[in-house]
Amino acid sequence: MDIKDLKFLKISIKKHPVSEIQLEYLNKQNAIAALFLDCQGKNGLFVKQYRPGSNKEIIEVPAGIIENNEDPIETLYREIREETGYLKEDYEFLYKSTYPLILSPGCSTEALYTYIIQLKADGITPQELKLDEGEVLENKWLDIKDVQNMTTDFKTIFLLNLYNLYKNNLN
Repeated sequence: MDIKDLKFLKISIKKHPVSEIQLEYLNKQNAIAALFLDCQGKNGLFVKQYRPGSNKEIIEVPAGIIENNEDPIETLYREIREETGYLKEDYEFLYKSTYPLILSPGCSTEALYTYIIQLKADGITPQELKLDEGEVLENKWLDIKDVQNMTTDFKTIFLLNLYNLYKNNLN
């Protein structure tokens, strides 16, 4: 495989504005990630999938790449539908990021929009998954108190901590 054949990662070079040294970075698409809660807020719907960066299967929140200048909310609706089977009518927002977080500003342009969503009621049945070609994942409803010890995924741990802050502010 040649570098020009890469679909998601594009290597770019800039000169530092002061020292003029060559800086290499990845010009990567922005993305969304969502903590998806049951209607009690006790369990979350997580995906288990193989990730090449960690060379293993990991537990993480549903997430996906923003395609073709798509609005981040539309990406959320699409990715949740594809990876979990739930429709936008099935859940409500507890949190919507107002601006994206830059994940690794020293080496990537990728920015991440984050959300916390919650099912509106028990008994809502998801549709069949619509996974991308080659995508293999397994959905798991897990007690959110346990997940932080089950993953090393940054976006998942960040959203779990954000949800804990949200709950503590309600009390």
